[in-house]
Amino acid sequence: MIFIDSHTHLYLNEFDNDRQTVVNRAIADGIKYMMLPAIDKSTFSSMIQLTEDFPQNCFPMIGLHPTSVEENYKEELAFVENELQNNKYVAVGEIGIDLYWDKTYAEQQKFAFRKQLNLAKE
Repeated sequence: MIFIDSHTHLYLNEFDNDRQTVVNRAIADGIKYMMLPAIDKSTFSSMIQLTEDFPQNCFPMIGLHPTSVEENYKEELAFVENELQNNKYVAVGEIGIDLYWDKTYAEQQKFAFRKQLNLAKE
């Protein structure tokens, strides 16, 4: 049986001090693949770095996390679209609608969600 972590943000700065240890421990414990859903442009480079450090185990997704949908969401979506056209990703994610914390950008979240669903279909 192959174990896959389908959603991990090990590239976030909370793991800066022990990221290598955490990933190696997961691999040693039988997690063969780790899928890395994107959040937004601000965390992109650290996500890609983790996939370069563990190319056999860590795989990037690209998307705009719903809680990162703010005034600049169209710029963020353009970044996602450009990345999909020019690089390889295993999925479009992390996407959705998240109104738990804040409803300020509810309509923009809906737009971003639909846009990214369409990008995923292409």
